[in-house]
Amino acid sequence: MGKYDSTKTRVVPVFDQLYRNDSTGRSWLSKLISLPIGGFPVRLSAVSDLIIEDYEWGDSEKKLNPPVALLSWLIRHPRRPVSGELSSEPTKATKREEWIGGSDARILEGLALLRTNPNDENWHLFEGQTQPDVFIQTPSVILVIEGKRTERCPTTSTKWMPGRHQMLRHIDCAWEVAGKRRVVGFFIVEGGSDREVPAAWLEYAKRTSESDAIRSSLPHRGPEEQEGIGSCFAGVTTWQRVCAECGVDWAAVVK
Repeated sequence: MGKYDSTKTRVVPVFDQLYRNDSTGRSWLSKLISLPIGGFPVRLSAVSDLIIEDYEWGDSEKKLNPPVALLSWLIRHPRRPVSGELSSEPTKATKREEWIGGSDARILEGLALLRTNPNDENWHLFEGQTQPDVFIQTPSVILVIEGKRTERCPTTSTKWMPGRHQMLRHIDCAWEVAGKRRVVGFFIVEGGSDREVPAAWLEYAKRTSESDAIRSSLPHRGPEEQEGIGSCFAGVTTWQRVCAECGVDWAAVVK
């Protein structure tokens, strides 16, 4: 990515400047959350506490574990990976081939390893940790943001799940640790001089909000949870609008 790396050239300079301006987030966090369009409107309670208590971006991106329910669902629904490659390790590849072939013994073994795994086996793990570009936690909200610059579209699959949308994956994993906090997720992408969201990204936001994308991304969740997690996707905004509305010097970002 080099000089167009979105983390180095957009995420870090923008959020570092926001944090330097106000480390509590009190002056800019609610504005930031209000900017995305194309997803589900964010309606925070008037008593929401938006004082930052944890944050991670740049070199210290937050690693969110996959829900155990998803790992279990994947074991119970064998399939070949999108790439076709089971593993570069022969033993692991053999076990996965048997699992794909419908071996009840392998399925039961995989489920048992989710509970007790003294030898740190991993043939049965079909999703790893997810790392949103920005993670911000307050007493009332967990915010997960995926920042883009030159990317033309979002990621909509993982190795083992062709329909696992990147942003819904972030939200799903944040949901697991949110407790009573509201989860909000959205994209920040490159806009033009008018600060508007490109039409293609509005279309992607629309697709992410559709029931097919939510179901394919969250097969381990029941209808009520699918609806709840899907409603956490706020849509997309632009780096230019974030800077203009939240008090960031755009000239310092693009220098």
